[in-house]
Amino acid sequence: MISTNHRIPILFVHYGSDWIRGSERCLLDLLSHLDPDKFTAVVWCNSDIMASAVKRLGVNVVCQPFPLLLGWRSPVFDVVGYLKLIKQGEKLVDQYAIQIIHSNSGAPCQWLNIVARQKRLPLLAHLHCRYPLRDRITLGLHHVSQLIAVSNPVAMQYANEGVDSSRIKVIANGIDKKRLEANSKINVKALLKLTASDFVLCAAGSLIDRKGMDVLIDALAQVRKKLIPAKLIIVGDGPCKPLLESQINELSLTRHVFLLGERDDLASLLRGGVDIFLSGAREEVFGLVLAEAGLSELPVIAPDVGGIPEVVLRNKTGLLVPPESPVNTAQAIELLYQQPHFRRQLGRAAKQRIEQLFLIEKNVECFESCYLKMINTTGYQLTWWCHWSFKPLFNSVINFIYKKLNQQTLIRRFSQREMK
Repeated sequence: MISTNHRIPILFVHYGSDWIRGSERCLLDLLSHLDPDKFTAVVWCNSDIMASAVKRLGVNVVCQPFPLLLGWRSPVFDVVGYLKLIKQGEKLVDQYAIQIIHSNSGAPCQWLNIVARQKRLPLLAHLHCRYPLRDRITLGLHHVSQLIAVSNPVAMQYANEGVDSSRIKVIANGIDKKRLEANSKINVKALLKLTASDFVLCAAGSLIDRKGMDVLIDALAQVRKKLIPAKLIIVGDGPCKPLLESQINELSLTRHVFLLGERDDLASLLRGGVDIFLSGAREEVFGLVLAEAGLSELPVIAPDVGGIPEVVLRNKTGLLVPPESPVNTAQAIELLYQQPHFRRQLGRAAKQRIEQLFLIEKNVECFESCYLKMINTTGYQLTWWCHWSFKPLFNSVINFIYKKLNQQTLIRRFSQREMK
């Protein structure tokens, strides 16, 4: 198939769980705002929910399972499945006259590296997290044409391993202001039957250990000991829910913590009477909900980890605290409760910063510029004799071994001192 309207066909490949969360929302918003006169999109994914959302945008979508070699699920050595993905990728490239491949996570690069080389196409890897060494190697992340990181901590993994700076670029996530503000506010206090004097805290995210909701619940317990009428709303679901419910019961917080489950109206809730947005994340390379909270003119209290400081400016748009510290989180909540003027000042500054730096229009502009550069520069086309970056792999392995040896040395020295 040959394009007759001069639009550039892009194959977007998404690997994820069957939900719409961070990386899914980023891709959907990108698809919604691509210039239709310049680009046409095709999506290949492994999630039925994602496929349905893409179809609603009027974008062609193909949905099927994505087995990984040396992956996280059984079978680990599904060579037949891997070869079928390569064949299907080549078929899609030919069917839609694809000119560039955009992998919306690292996982698809494992077979897209082969597809792109077979078809002499540029391959862009859009990285929404920091991958461990094992995954960076098995997914072939060092061998793509262009690495796009959502924040500097993600980019630094590859820069530190020797990937050429020309092949690494940071494009911050963007949020769709019009979509988020399209629905009317939800009066949170009326919804949950709270009193006018209640101080409403909100957190949102998957109920998994990495998001640190347990830290926020512990912080709430300490805040309430100071007689602050704080209530905590948690939006999201996940495997840690039973543990969080037990923690809430043990701390006698059943009337003060509200687990609202998955909701698609978070923006309406944030604009409907929430006082502070909280994060307890143990690892977060960007934090899309932090940007959404800022757009809602809310100050954020979050741990100083990963890419959070790129979204939340310390003492200007929010407060940054040490990670996994309920004590410091509670102190920050108390400070903003006692200083409403400062709280509102942070919220206003947060909204201004989000509107300047983190809206979807800026994000899409950066991606479109990147696509055009990759299309028009032959050096980005993958061939069988280019972009096999083995120096970064070597550096990664050596650094990993060095750290392990140092850890073992420290452990032995500590053990010897203890024995004395």
